[in-house]
Amino acid sequence: MEEFKRGRVPYILCEGCGHRFFYVRDRCPKCHGRKLNVELSSGEGTVYSITEFNGVFYGIVEMKEGFRLYTNFRGEVKIGDKVKAIPGKGRPEFERVA
Repeated sequence: MEEFKRGRVPYILCEGCGHRFFYVRDRCPKCHGRKLNVELSSGEGTVYSITEFNGVFYGIVEMKEGFRLYTNFRGEVKIGDKVKAIPGKGRPEFERVA
């Protein structure tokens, strides 16, 4: 998706209940409503969980807008670190904000 290449993370906002979620679905996972809008996040978030495998860090970011997503990190991060989406190759990647 072009927005990932620009360091932006799109998400879905349910008009019915206001739930925000990542990963496109045809209905809201909370209220099962079908009135959904694609929004663009700030690209800012906080590391919620991490794992390291063969020197690569993976984990979950809780975005400023309130939804979470699984992602890769560029460089070492710790739980609670502030991170920002960076331009990637078609999927969101994050790095720690200095």
